[in-house]
Parts: sequence; C-alpha cells; structure tokens
Amino acid sequence: MITNLQRMVFNLLEPVGLVWAALGLFTLWALSRKRWRLALLPGLLALLMFVVGSTGFSGWLLGRLEKQHLAPPLPELPVADAVVVLGGGFEPSRLDAFGLGVTADGDRLFMGLELMRLGRGRALVLGGAEAALPDGQKRVEADMVRKWLEAWQLPQAPVISLGGCDNTREEALKVAQLCRERGWKQVVLVTSAYHMPRAVACFKTAGVPVIPVPCDFKTSVSLEGPPSFNLVPRYQGLVKMSLYVREKLAWALYRWRGWINKESS
Repeated sequence: MITNLQRMVFNLLEPVGLVWAALGLFTLWALSRKRWRLALLPGLLALLMFVVGSTGFSGWLLGRLEKQHLAPPLPELPVADAVVVLGGGFEPSRLDAFGLGVTADGDRLFMGLELMRLGRGRALVLGGAEAALPDGQKRVEADMVRKWLEAWQLPQAPVISLGGCDNTREEALKVAQLCRERGWKQVVLVTSAYHMPRAVACFKTAGVPVIPVPCDFKTSVSLEGPPSFNLVPRYQGLVKMSLYVREKLAWALYRWRGWINKESS
C-alpha cells in the first residue's frame, strides 16, 4: 500500500513536480540571500504551478464550461434526424487495430454509438481532421472510424463521414449542407463537455438546430474521485487549465471571425 509520503515523493519525481521543486528551492535560496528581485519571477511561477496543479482551481474553471449544456437521461432525448459526433477522438496509428489510436477525447464516439443504439438518431455523422503521416500519406479520421464501424457492423443505420475538417466551424458548415440536402430539421450534437459551448454556438450560427449531449467530462461535474488537492502540483491540473485557456481563446477567435454570432453565444 502506497503511503501519502511515498505518493508525494513519486509526484516530486514527475517532470511537473521536479520543475516546481526546483523553482521553489531557487526562490528560497534567493530569499535567504535577500536577493528579492531574483526571487520574484521563480517564486511567482512556483505559486502559479501550485494553484493550477495542486488545487481544484483548474477543475473549477473547466467545470464552468462543462455545466453549460448538461443533457437529460439519454432515453428521454427526442429522436433527431442524425447524431453528429465531432472529431478529435482518434488519431492515425500505424500499429494499432484499424490504424486508429484512441485519444483523451475518445468518449465522443462511444456516446454517439450509445445514442444510436437507443434510437435517438436515424443516421450517424462523423467529423474529424485530416492528418499527414511520416510516410507522406494522409488519413481522414472520420473515414477511418467509418471503416472500423462497418467492419463491426455498427450501428444499424447509415454512417456518414464529413471528410477532412480543419475545425469545428468546418464541421458545422458541412452538417448544415447535409441538413439542406436531406431535409434534416434537428441533430443531436456530441462532443466533449468542455468543448460543447463553442460547438453549440458554432452550429447555431451555421443554421443547424442541435440537441447538445456532452460527454468526456474532465472534472467533478461528472467524475467521482479523490479530493483534488495535492501538496505537489500534478500534470492533471495543468491539462485542465490548458483546455480551459484553449477554449476561451478559440471562442474569442471565432467571435472575431464571425463564426459565432451574438444570438448564438
């Protein structure tokens, strides 16, 4: 059984813990010699790492995004024309089955398949980016996932690939085109909970009525686990802060480009 002291030592030996300890020791050394200015920057960095990586602050921020579009129990959702699963859940992998490696956002597809099993959509629509491999060949995430689903005969409904999409805006535009061509009135939108606010606003701006169903929760909004405080900063807090900052910056960029209008915000 690992004791708290052993766990703290293990955390200190991780890259994040080592950097934090080095900054802290340097700050203490500078303060001991009354070199206040020299201690200021590393001290502030060590404090920032502690707040982000040791406390629940990062989770609290990210949780504010995750709580914006909570869905009712899945069987209670209305039946839509399609279930749209945004990309990002897989990446090309030469040595894995079907050439696919599951990313940290892989829950998106599993939520989409469960919605299809429950009959919440008449078609499954897959988004995703196009990736260039070292051998020069290109792989489209949605095409590769569709081949996997066809091999497993999942789901018992049409599976549509959006092709290579550079961003959420492009996925929204392609789904809007499908709505016009096929007469779709409403779609279920599946993506990570932290990404859902921007995705919903982007799809609404493109003219696509959506029923948001978030998944892939990263915080205590959905996850249950031990207390979020650690004496030594952990990488999980830095990951949550990175996701939050990226979403806020992307939101500002989308607003500036007109990809999200005020009515959809």
